Amino acid sequence: MNAQAILLAPWRATHAPLRWLSLCVVALCMLGGIVLATFSHKGEPAWMLVGAYDVALVYMWAFFLCSAALLAIDARWLCVPGMQRAAVQSVLFYAALSLLPTWLIAQVHGSDTAPMMLVSALCVLAGLCFALLPRYVSLIMGVLPAMFSSLSRQYDLPHVGDPRFLPWGGTLAAVLATLCVLRWRSIVRTAPQHQQGFSGPMVLQYRSRQWAGGAMNGVDSTTQVRQRPDWMQPHPDLRHAGPQQPGNAMRVALGGWYLPRTLLGHLQGLLPGLLIFCVPATTMLLIYNDKHTISLHALWPLAVLLIGWVAMFGSMGVVFSTLMLVQQRWRKTNAELPLLALLPGLGDAASSKHCMLVTTLCRPLVAQACALIGLLALTLPSHPAAISVATLIAGQVGCVAALVACVLCVLGGRPLSTWATFALMITISLLIGLNSFVPNSMVGSHPWTPSLSFALPVLAGWFVVCAILAWVGARGWHAWRERPHAFMPNG
Repeated sequence: MNAQAILLAPWRATHAPLRWLSLCVVALCMLGGIVLATFSHKGEPAWMLVGAYDVALVYMWAFFLCSAALLAIDARWLCVPGMQRAAVQSVLFYAALSLLPTWLIAQVHGSDTAPMMLVSALCVLAGLCFALLPRYVSLIMGVLPAMFSSLSRQYDLPHVGDPRFLPWGGTLAAVLATLCVLRWRSIVRTAPQHQQGFSGPMVLQYRSRQWAGGAMNGVDSTTQVRQRPDWMQPHPDLRHAGPQQPGNAMRVALGGWYLPRTLLGHLQGLLPGLLIFCVPATTMLLIYNDKHTISLHALWPLAVLLIGWVAMFGSMGVVFSTLMLVQQRWRKTNAELPLLALLPGLGDAASSKHCMLVTTLCRPLVAQACALIGLLALTLPSHPAAISVATLIAGQVGCVAALVACVLCVLGGRPLSTWATFALMITISLLIGLNSFVPNSMVGSHPWTPSLSFALPVLAGWFVVCAILAWVGARGWHAWRERPHAFMPNG
């Protein structure tokens, strides 16, 4: 294979919307780094630029450059060894190339090169691990930065300016690199049809149709049911679904997390999330108790920290899962959706539209309200700073705005494009990740008051997102009101 094949391997293995969005993310991160470096104190501009660039590196390796693994998988099972070698060489080449801008920034600003290069290398490996590890492991990687921040306040963990950081970070980089190599070999040597569901790597999801264009549809419901093991099949509760309660009948038709379930069904639905949550919860519990004993004094701040993470990331998950489910139901052009108009008890077109809108938004909004109440109930007794409370509230309001605006657009027949949907999901994920540092104020004897240089950009980001979503929601509301019927597919 020639050099051109090595250079173009990730580009050819990635869908067009995803690769162009990746380039836009890199451009936005670098623009943000330039802005931060312009207004930063003396001695900090280099780290501001490198920090923004490292955020772009994590995204690029998690969603774009990792797609060379797809070429390696195809080459393995199509018996094309040259293509498989090109995929491996492409990963190594772009890994080395990813460190070049960091080295140049360090040289221009006269900063210490080794810590900056090590941080960038860790970001490259972290993004690649996100793509290669099983999906259930990838779900908890979003809380790792906040976990590290919490642990660093309890223990004397080395930071980038600490002389101990180089051996500590080098060991971590070696562990991550070894993990990536082992996962790469396992993924390439295992047939793709045997790597479905949550046990499969995240990178295999980038091959699906939802990343190729159109709407952000998610995995088809039939495929989801087929991928689930027998013990995770839903147990619906159909006792209250009938003409007297058309809302419950609509919930049955929508499926997913709208489906009315028995008590056993609810427990089965919550079990995967609880199992994933137990990993960081158990880790934090063992670490915060120096003597490995359980006490109420240690459990309260730990509970605040973990429940805060669950509330924030759970709110984000509710938005994304609801959006993908609704887009999927209204995307199909067959007769499945129009037949819902024949459900008894719906009334005329106006009544059916109102019932559908209420049914679609009620459960997600209740979940968002419970998350906000839980966050405030846990944080307010410790008298945190007003800006910390404002950041938490802004995050929940942003999730609610995204939920309502996107659902209105889908039901109104004007769903967001793939670019807009991806951009919204990435922006909300980034802002929620920044918000996840706020519950750390509950760990320790004194609440943590975020600095204005941290809180104001986060609040400004939420304000911009909410302003854009207000316009999108108004656009969707007008389209919804003009639509003659609720059960018209978007095609």
